[in-house]
Amino acid sequence: MSYSLKGAIAAILLVLGIAGWSAIDRSSNYKPAKATVYEIDRKCDIVETTTSFDGKKSTRMYNGECKSIDAWNAAAAKRDHSISGKATIKVSYTAPQDGSQQTSEFNVTSRDDEFYDLHAGDSVNVLVSNADRSKIIRS
Repeated sequence: MSYSLKGAIAAILLVLGIAGWSAIDRSSNYKPAKATVYEIDRKCDIVETTTSFDGKKSTRMYNGECKSIDAWNAAAAKRDHSISGKATIKVSYTAPQDGSQQTSEFNVTSRDDEFYDLHAGDSVNVLVSNADRSKIIRS
């Protein structure tokens, strides 16, 4: 066996080991729960480029809170504008470990579908930490 083949096999085993460790960590340190979105704070930069009949391009930029930008609805629906941004998703849930009501938040970027698709009142799957019931990760 050549050194490159041995190296490739070692790399594959290392990746599989890390993935297995991550799965074990999640299952032993977190419990699944359904959370309800109660607030979304989106910050956006929307760049709209238009071309006139004579071939000249013009660019308009909107930035700030997405809900205060008129172009947001059109941009989110068409997705033909250049959108960059981040959102803080605030959720409430019942911790499966002890039944207590909790609130927490997680962040998404404009590269995530949740940035466009989530609305207040939607349900999302989360993992609740066994050590700190207010700590969650998306599942």
